[in-house]
Amino acid sequence: MPFSIKHFSVSAVALATSLLIGCGSSGSSAEKDVTPPDDQTTIQNIIYLQAGPNLTEDAKTALISATDNTRIVFPAGHHKISDTLTFDGDSDGDGIQVKNITIAGAGMNKTSLDFSESVGSDGLLVQNATNITIEDIGFEEAANNAVKLRSTKGIIIRRARAEWKGELTKDNGAYGFYPVESEDILIEDTYTRGSADAGVYIGQSRNTVVRRNVVQENVAGIEIENTANADVYDNIVTGNTGGVLVFDLPIGNEQYGGKTRIFNNRIYNNNTDNFANVSDYPAGVHIVPPGTGVIVLSAKNVEIFDNYINGHDSTSIAITDFQIAASREEMQSYVDNGVIASGFGPTPRKVYIHDNLITDSGKNPRGDLIVTPKAVFNLIGVTDFPPILYDGLGEMLANQGRSEQFGEPPFAIDGSDNVCATRNNNLEGEPVINGRLYDPQSKSYILVDGQVLPSPSTNTDLLSCELPSIEPTIITINGVAYGCGADDVDSVMCPAVDTTPPDDTTNPDQPDEPQDQASCQLSGEGVNWQALAKSDCPDLSDYRLFENSANPTENANGGEPFELAIPLFTDYATKYRFLFMPSGEQATFQPDETFDFPVGSVLVKTFSLPADTSQRGFEHEQLIETRLLIHRESGWTALPYLWNEGGGSAKLAVAGKSLAKSVVHKGETFDFTYVVPDKNQCKACHQLIPQEGRSKFSPIGPKARNLNFDITINGQTKNQLIHWKDNNLLQGLPDIASITQLPKFNDDITNSEIINMETDQLTAMAKGYLDINCAHCHRSEGDAGNTPLKLPYWLSYDDNKSKHGVCTKPVTYGGGALSFLTIPGDAENSIVHFRMVATSPKDRMPKLGRSLAHTEGVQLIENWINRLPEVNCQ
Repeated sequence: MPFSIKHFSVSAVALATSLLIGCGSSGSSAEKDVTPPDDQTTIQNIIYLQAGPNLTEDAKTALISATDNTRIVFPAGHHKISDTLTFDGDSDGDGIQVKNITIAGAGMNKTSLDFSESVGSDGLLVQNATNITIEDIGFEEAANNAVKLRSTKGIIIRRARAEWKGELTKDNGAYGFYPVESEDILIEDTYTRGSADAGVYIGQSRNTVVRRNVVQENVAGIEIENTANADVYDNIVTGNTGGVLVFDLPIGNEQYGGKTRIFNNRIYNNNTDNFANVSDYPAGVHIVPPGTGVIVLSAKNVEIFDNYINGHDSTSIAITDFQIAASREEMQSYVDNGVIASGFGPTPRKVYIHDNLITDSGKNPRGDLIVTPKAVFNLIGVTDFPPILYDGLGEMLANQGRSEQFGEPPFAIDGSDNVCATRNNNLEGEPVINGRLYDPQSKSYILVDGQVLPSPSTNTDLLSCELPSIEPTIITINGVAYGCGADDVDSVMCPAVDTTPPDDTTNPDQPDEPQDQASCQLSGEGVNWQALAKSDCPDLSDYRLFENSANPTENANGGEPFELAIPLFTDYATKYRFLFMPSGEQATFQPDETFDFPVGSVLVKTFSLPADTSQRGFEHEQLIETRLLIHRESGWTALPYLWNEGGGSAKLAVAGKSLAKSVVHKGETFDFTYVVPDKNQCKACHQLIPQEGRSKFSPIGPKARNLNFDITINGQTKNQLIHWKDNNLLQGLPDIASITQLPKFNDDITNSEIINMETDQLTAMAKGYLDINCAHCHRSEGDAGNTPLKLPYWLSYDDNKSKHGVCTKPVTYGGGALSFLTIPGDAENSIVHFRMVATSPKDRMPKLGRSLAHTEGVQLIENWINRLPEVNCQ
């Protein structure tokens, strides 16, 4: 069927007209009617936020306190936001999610949230949510991602804007709208501009509809990565480096894509020079050649049809194998580290390209990946790059039996695995040229300088075959079906389909019981256990945890002070830790993970900042915050309390706070912003998300290896774990000699002391430091579980080098122009080291919990990496 403009959505054209004229300028543009559509859940609670200096704090409070069916409305105007705004559907960790939340403004060009001065890396972060709507609002200048959603089911982003204004630069944020590891996603009628990675990115997710969006001047316009069941249609994609990308990448988390339809889009003039951060990761977005309309990389079961694809310097549609970018050695590394076994395969299969209108293509091909193919085609007299280009490499290697170790058997004899291109015409109705670099039927290949020698060919009938069409993706959110053929019905493009949702036999969550604040006012002696069990009290003193409520550093009411061998770094603050457990209760020993603490347990940590780290102690310090981790019947919950400027009392600060502070350390003065995390940010660090199941809140510090050392108690020296056992605080403790013992590390250590350590001691200290500071995210169940870096202490370096980042390339932006996470013998060029030194919200790791670089921690990891046996990473 020839392409027909009449099928293109009128609303998309109207949206484009207003956005391409109005966005990114001081002028106004016509706004859409922001009346909530009929399909919205009945709103039971509306929170109207007010403009002013407290907007960030008020917004955080609203996001934390929201109950089911709440609509949070930002006012019209341009507003500076000072930190990441976080919504966690299960912020109290009880496994019961708050559902049906709407975050809205007065219009995408009328309400602008400006994150250019934010201390956080993201604009809006949503996690562990069910049915979230973001509409009629703009997000600007986020350091990393404008809107990120993780582990969320039911996402609607409509009439929203994500924008980096001004120059297109690698310093812009990475993603505009960024749902990852989520399900049932609708992104419609939005505008994105200026992303240094992708404007609209869907990653490791299921069931997605992306429609009627305007995606302009990003590196990648729309990217569907490792995502199953996606419909991308009625979009205007222009001015990007590459228009629409469908990628399957070797992430290793068993989440790979399939069943993607790209149809009825206007994809034109995507010729912007690539401004992404450069690295050596073979499939990073920095490899996208300028002037590319659609790229399919490694993905399987993709249909591209009825699109208008015009004006691309390099090629209109490219179908390519991961092995084009990755060497055989790199491919073998994916075998060795289990990525191939997790389901990744480098070769695209079942790609059906048909009935597209393709014009003005291949006049000025450029980009590193284009250099060799361009030269090869020139050798056979082809000057203009083919509008449809299939590399054919993976198919050839698979048919020769050379890719089975990479999970790629020979292509099916019946043609069902083929890449097919048919009925793709230019404006004159003539079929466009198809090009292929390698002949899939070749029985052998020739190596030249380690590279497979191409055998190029071009012909209008080269890829002539047909495949069955892919079924539409229909998503259901709150009982309403969305998608082509559901709420969007066109007699030709989107015929009506059955949208009856499957029976939901799951038991609905029961809402949280309202808290009884009266327990906070109970008088008496000792700890207020009743309030701890049920109430988020407004004053820390309501819990009666300390004999002197103004001094949380000593004399706890039955609480056990404890220390860690290697503590988490927080801007050189002193930390005072206490464990409270109900009478007669004990923690249960765990060899690797945090101990199992009984319901009723409370972990208390007070942060106090000295004027000079050479003089610590209560009398030399300013109290900043006290954090409580309370194990309630419903699970763990986190409560941050902020001390007033002069001390004396601490108030509940669920919205957190940013404070201008100064500290002298080893003679050097540091001025910085100390960030008290909000309640949802506490959850972000402390949560573990199993591959199947809800997030689990977990303490980080109190593990056997980090408690196994001698302390002084009442003038006597005793092992801390044995002390816990002898005082009936811990059960199940094995022979102390069988428990790993970390060497102690603190801020007083000198670089010369680190340099003179024995290698075994240095390794144990370095791994312990990475474990406490990084591994809560960098583990399979952590927030960074979809990255290759895994740092739990129990993973031995010798047996898991790639998981420690050795010669491993990041799957997304890693750091500057650096290529590998860890280069043994070369800390200076290792991304892990770069992230530790960095202090900008975009680059630093960990991204929460510090503003300063930890000089001693950097020196420790630097010395460890430099002492590792050298490896030639290529």
